[in-house]
Amino acid sequence: MADSVSRLFVIGAVVVPLVFPILGYLSNDLRVMFTVHLILGAFWFGTAVLGAVVLGPVMGNLSDEANAEFAEGFVPRMNLLMEPVSVGAIGSGIGLADMMGLWAAPTSSLWASLVLAVALLVLGFGPLHKFTAGMFDEIAADETDHERLASLNKKYGMLSLVELVLMIAIVATMSGIRWGF
Repeated sequence: MADSVSRLFVIGAVVVPLVFPILGYLSNDLRVMFTVHLILGAFWFGTAVLGAVVLGPVMGNLSDEANAEFAEGFVPRMNLLMEPVSVGAIGSGIGLADMMGLWAAPTSSLWASLVLAVALLVLGFGPLHKFTAGMFDEIAADETDHERLASLNKKYGMLSLVELVLMIAIVATMSGIRWGF
């Protein structure tokens, strides 16, 4: 997939979401770390909403050729970007909790956030990755099997809705952390 997009995109998509949380943590400034976590989390959440509510249904209504053409540029970029963003968002959240001293006496909301974060990573690096890799392989094939591509896209869309529900739940648990429960 990395060969299908520019090298600059690959570097930025991987390095920025993974280095910023490290720099935020090393800054020892709670405001910087909070900002990094907020930006990565908002980007991840916004992309999940866009994918599950807008792009999935739109792609499902395109012609076979238009769907394949759109997916050719979209799938590798999304896959290369969103996996580091998810790791960066979760890593920055764990680092932020550490900087705030929350691990000294973790609340049920903090544990719930951690469990949901792990579930999101398993979902993203497991079946969602499998479906995007399958879509990419199908698009890159000499003879695209449009039925298989549509099937993978549909499965990806359904799991994206699960991802979105988990993200709403994690935002709720973070509100619980903020208010002390």
